[in-house]
Amino acid sequence: MKKIIYSMVMGLTIIIGAYSCKQSQVEDLKLPDAANRSITGEGIVVGNVTIDNQFVRVPFKISLSGMAEEAFQVGLTLNNDTVTQLINNGGLTNAILMPSAAVEYPTVINVAYGTDNAEGIAIVRRATLERYLGKKVAFALKLSSPGKGNKIANGKSTILVVINTSELLKPSDVHFLTLQGGGTYNIAYQGNYIVGPAGVTFPLIISLENAPSTAFNVKVRDNVDTIATLVSRGTLPADAIHLAAKDFSLDTLIRFNTGASSATVRLTIPWPVFDANIVANKKFAFALSLAENTNHVIHPTKGKVMVIIDPNVNLDNNSPILGNGTGLIAKYYTNTQLDPDDGRAPFLTRVDGTIEFSGDGWPDGVKNAAGESLSRDNFATKWSGEFLAPVRGDYIFYQTRWDDGCRLFINGKAIINDYTTQWDKPERNATIHLERGIRYKIEAHHRENVGGQQAYLEYEVPSAGITGKRAVPKTQLFPTP
Repeated sequence: MKKIIYSMVMGLTIIIGAYSCKQSQVEDLKLPDAANRSITGEGIVVGNVTIDNQFVRVPFKISLSGMAEEAFQVGLTLNNDTVTQLINNGGLTNAILMPSAAVEYPTVINVAYGTDNAEGIAIVRRATLERYLGKKVAFALKLSSPGKGNKIANGKSTILVVINTSELLKPSDVHFLTLQGGGTYNIAYQGNYIVGPAGVTFPLIISLENAPSTAFNVKVRDNVDTIATLVSRGTLPADAIHLAAKDFSLDTLIRFNTGASSATVRLTIPWPVFDANIVANKKFAFALSLAENTNHVIHPTKGKVMVIIDPNVNLDNNSPILGNGTGLIAKYYTNTQLDPDDGRAPFLTRVDGTIEFSGDGWPDGVKNAAGESLSRDNFATKWSGEFLAPVRGDYIFYQTRWDDGCRLFINGKAIINDYTTQWDKPERNATIHLERGIRYKIEAHHRENVGGQQAYLEYEVPSAGITGKRAVPKTQLFPTP
């Protein structure tokens, strides 16, 4: 360290002399008049630069041409013009100006009585050096307003400090901030997320490499336009969408507590948003990146992540989905108990909101276009369409209140089949597992012999808290051919 910094400072003294001129803002660097007592900025105190987890401490020195006859102070200010001129003129290569906010320095140097030199310490934030790893970082301090009749030597009022980050730090020393997944982070069913009554929260971890330090903040940006661009390029699948701002919440300001090596970003999506996209089977995509950190360094590649959420995450939601169905297609056949659709045309085709019919009012109200009523005895009915399962679980379907014969098909499979002239049999029920939000083909058959007539298609899902037989509601039934 001593050798590196010493040679660096001496070389920069030569550079300053080569690129300074009287007309510029860079000082005219002339040798001091030996006949006068004067003050010279000498530069870094060789061998005493120290570095810790947060700061680099850079001691610097000023010299007097003679012993101080009494104690006094010398003022200090930043002199960014000198550094800027050297960089622009090529006197400093591969170098950047140290941000003013990254340097702490004393505003005065105290010179003690009877001494011919004095020291001060500039403190540089380590994070700044880490951000510019591979470059030289420079700043300059300017001496001014010495007290007690002393003066600044001509051309010697600037102390130039240049830190070669590559020689002070290794890549493995950098405190990088990384965002979980760094690249693409796919979240599938039963992955790393938290299920709640209102929706699902996806925790994304920001990690800090190397030893933690004091508290700091970092922001998270949601780059909305990136998703559409990547979809158009084929980088993301065509079924990937970015949600509207009202459809999710995201932590955008993250606080790292003192001594913390990680912090959590919460991305939350309500269940209704999943429900709205469940049939379309859309993937949710978010392009997130870290920004505006108040300490440490954002990793150039791992500070960004593409979060892709599979719609099957919605399987963890079992709150009932309320559909917007209007019922099932009903085909009525008069003067026959034969199978529906046996080749003859139906007496009437209409949409029935639910299957819950009984008494003398049915089928008297079933009339064709000519105003004729369906035969009260000796008729058959077929209801068909789709059933939107409101929850996930084992469904028990009932045709126990059914006079006379019955059948029930789910996705083409007869789960109840008793197409006889008997009625209201308690064993006419069947259990089948259905998934929440899926539309299943459903078909129910009714056969009426003579006497009373009724048809109630009912269900319950005890495993999901839907208990007690109830008619399958219109909202879950769709008259799909």
